[in-house]
Amino acid sequence: MTFVTSAASALRAVASVCLLSTVPAAHAETYAWKEVAIGAGGFITGYSTDRTGTTRVIRADVYGAYRWEDDADRWVQIVTSDAMPDAFRDQNGMVEGVYALTVAPTDPDRLYMAARDRLFTSRDAGRSWAVAAPPAAGELEFDPNDAFRHSGPALAVLPDDPDRAFFGSPQQGVWRTLNGGDTWEHVPDIPASAPPADAPEAGLPGIPIWTPGPAQVWAYPPGGGLYGSTDGGMTFAKVDTVGDTAPYRIRRAAFRGNDFYAVGDGIDGRPGIWRLRDGTWANLADRAGLSPRRAFAGIAMLGTPGHFIVSGIGGTMMVTRDDGRSWAPLGRDVVIPPKEPPWLRVSDRSYFSVGSVMTDPLDPDLLWLPTGVGVFSGRVIGGEIRLESQSRGIEELVANDVIHPAGQAPLFAAWDFGIHRREDLDSFSTGYGPRERVLIAAQQLDWSAGTPSFIVTNASDTLRCCDYDGDAVLAGYSEDSGRTWQKFATLPTPPGQSADDPFRMSFGSIAVASDDVNTIVWMPSFGRAPFYTRDRGKTWTRVVFEGEVLPNTGAHQAFYLNRKVVTADRTQPGTFYILHDGGAENGPLAGLWRSEDYGQSWQQVHRGPVAGDSGQSAKLRSVPGHAGMLYATPGTAHDDPGLFRSTDGGAHWERLPRISQVDDIAFGVAAEGAEFPAIYISGRVEGVFGIWRSVDEGGTWHRLVDFPLGRLDQVTALAADPTDEFGLVYIAYRGSGWVYGRPEACSPGAYEQGDTSYCFEVEGQ
Repeated sequence: MTFVTSAASALRAVASVCLLSTVPAAHAETYAWKEVAIGAGGFITGYSTDRTGTTRVIRADVYGAYRWEDDADRWVQIVTSDAMPDAFRDQNGMVEGVYALTVAPTDPDRLYMAARDRLFTSRDAGRSWAVAAPPAAGELEFDPNDAFRHSGPALAVLPDDPDRAFFGSPQQGVWRTLNGGDTWEHVPDIPASAPPADAPEAGLPGIPIWTPGPAQVWAYPPGGGLYGSTDGGMTFAKVDTVGDTAPYRIRRAAFRGNDFYAVGDGIDGRPGIWRLRDGTWANLADRAGLSPRRAFAGIAMLGTPGHFIVSGIGGTMMVTRDDGRSWAPLGRDVVIPPKEPPWLRVSDRSYFSVGSVMTDPLDPDLLWLPTGVGVFSGRVIGGEIRLESQSRGIEELVANDVIHPAGQAPLFAAWDFGIHRREDLDSFSTGYGPRERVLIAAQQLDWSAGTPSFIVTNASDTLRCCDYDGDAVLAGYSEDSGRTWQKFATLPTPPGQSADDPFRMSFGSIAVASDDVNTIVWMPSFGRAPFYTRDRGKTWTRVVFEGEVLPNTGAHQAFYLNRKVVTADRTQPGTFYILHDGGAENGPLAGLWRSEDYGQSWQQVHRGPVAGDSGQSAKLRSVPGHAGMLYATPGTAHDDPGLFRSTDGGAHWERLPRISQVDDIAFGVAAEGAEFPAIYISGRVEGVFGIWRSVDEGGTWHRLVDFPLGRLDQVTALAADPTDEFGLVYIAYRGSGWVYGRPEACSPGAYEQGDTSYCFEVEGQ
């Protein structure tokens, strides 16, 4: 096999990469950046407001938090590059959700936030943040996306003193600040959380804290009982003795007068709807005849005395109008107003994912519900609760992939809510594929270079739990650029797996041949063996590696890793590549494997690691129009991830100098007068992070943006328009959806929180 290599490419392979062009252009190039308007998605895990309703904030489990802006009539992201302290304005600087967030009841400008194992405070409603010390980095540990993320609040502020706040950590006990969050100290009177005796593997929940009145602070360390303070949190005393009559863990609570009402999660078989009155616990759920292991998500006191509601985690709601002596189920009517993302109609299912429920400070009969797709508000009317979405402005889908097939509309693939085909990037998505199932994850997409309208996906059920409908795995193909989808007719059974396991072949990495839409190679997750099909999924044959050790011969271990390690050559017929990391039992398989006969036989053309440790978020990309030319990166999980290139089908590799911390690589329309596609990377050139473009095969690089729209999230994938529009590039993020940028005449300036577009002057012009 002869692979295409130009003399210019060979010379550049040994030349130093210039950081920036030193020749000034007549006119500076500017880039305009905007969000791809999918809309909402992801779990909103908390809601907080001051007493006047002036400042309303929500927190997300995978990235950031939002503030409602009346003037803009939408939610605005507040964990942004212009707002965070300098130490966090970096690649992946805030790459996770917010663990806790609260507004001071008497000061709408005062916010407290727990994120990235640190405590932050804001005195301007989240437009800028300061980080506290102590606690210093490493003293606190918490996970905004753990199994207990809906509990709380873990942050609370005294209603008569906005400078005095409390944080209940899962492992390091309770902390307090007396000076508005500048410094924090440990509270010795309250024990740390203890794991449940019957489920120690469940982990440690945080400690919920409440401040129901002046100088009053309540805390409930799981397994430790209820503690109270009447001197503003300076000293605490135990209120009750934990025994068989009290819950292990309180998920949410509310107060009415001197009575304490709470709901538990059922982790120890004692969930219930609890009331503490005059020192005595009563389980009000016993009167409702509920299952003893029933889990509850929230509780809210309504405006009329004796009236309150509780919600299960699946959205089942009940109301009592006699203080818990009797209960009635509530019907549910979900409305998606015209301003909202239309695809949110999928939320109106039997399972309505509720994180919590609370009343509005100005209207105790108006309820707010953070949910698995956004924010809803509603009222109980008779025997029904009517809920309306108010989620516009939220972009919280976990983006797995993005592709722009030649001459077609781009497609965006996410956890939980599938594949969104978008012809209009600025209007909310109207639906998703392969079908509007709740939940379905599209981990990867690929398109055939010879037939760009043919798309393949490995879509699989996000939770790996719900195969009742026969669509737990919706892996398959589209013949019309993602408008409609067809499941593969069959799924193979990898070695060591059971043929009756619906998830035996799921997730992973997938590719389709450049010249034959019937030939597809799919490597599933969990280390399972890859397969290929020559008849579009009617039959499958296992990929065999010389020297393999069965059963687990694959190179895609954990299903949640954003790995793209199977690719088809965009030019060479019938040619595929697999970047193998070896795995626990197949170390000798590490390297680059190539098939030139449509997946039927494979040769290890490069032995050993190609790009360092490629077991995490590695990416392998084929250059369109250049047979045998590949680019690879081990991804940012590696200690020193760079950018690697092969011009001979993977047999030999070189590392491009001065480039590091590369998340992904994409190829787009060549610049005017150039033959080689424009190269885009998310990473660092000379140590400077950004989205970079090279129009001369890596000879020089120009930065197109630093943090588009203030994102400090982790980039998971890149794509570019390969045929029609020079410069059009897409960025996928781990917890905040997608953004896109294109060359456009605009006025460059600093990003300011709430901006819907960001103009950046390309550096090095």
